Amino acid sequence: MRKTLICLFIVFSGITSLWAQSFEGTFVMHVQDDNSVNLMSIAVRKDKLILEPLDPTIPKPVKVLMSKNSNDIFVLTEESGIKLAIKYTFKNPPADSTVSSITVQETGKTKTLEGFVCKEVFVDDGAGQKLQLWVTPELGLSMAQLYEYLGKFSAGLNGGNYWQTVKFNSSDIYKKNMALEVKEVKEKDATVIFIKKISRTTLPESDFSTEGYMVVDMKDIPGAE
Repeated sequence: MRKTLICLFIVFSGITSLWAQSFEGTFVMHVQDDNSVNLMSIAVRKDKLILEPLDPTIPKPVKVLMSKNSNDIFVLTEESGIKLAIKYTFKNPPADSTVSSITVQETGKTKTLEGFVCKEVFVDDGAGQKLQLWVTPELGLSMAQLYEYLGKFSAGLNGGNYWQTVKFNSSDIYKKNMALEVKEVKEKDATVIFIKKISRTTLPESDFSTEGYMVVDMKDIPGAE
């Protein structure tokens, strides 16, 4: 599931959005396949995002703070009463220009999810992965913008490389819409992603800062990278 989830994230991570982000608030990303269910709380304010795994097996709260305009991400946690911000930095390698672009098909079907009217879209990446998406332009946060953050999260915690590719083109579907439901089109072990519990609300700027934390840079820890 982990590999599939990262692939789904990368579907949108390499797209630079030309549309202003207007959404401020929170929602829950619900990710499941035949074997597991994972929940992540996501908070967005201006150019910053906080991701918090909602996993009861995690012994202490962990949040991941990232900014659209920075290659640094911070894992915020607490150890023995000390608030720690563990800093990871990734590099942005060149895009792979050898792969084919995706194809997008709109079916004309609609359904309402979380109070938003969504249209059905099928995406084929040209390399064997097909996705069914239900998308809306009304959220104020696009797939391109959200998955740019999630690509950084995956890169920062998995080797420091933010993999980009021109396989996923700059279709308006991604630049103008958010998918409230994404499903792999296959018979077994299909990963499904839902966006739920959407709340538009003003969030305090202090929540999106490392102020009050002891910042620890991973590059300064021998053997940590």
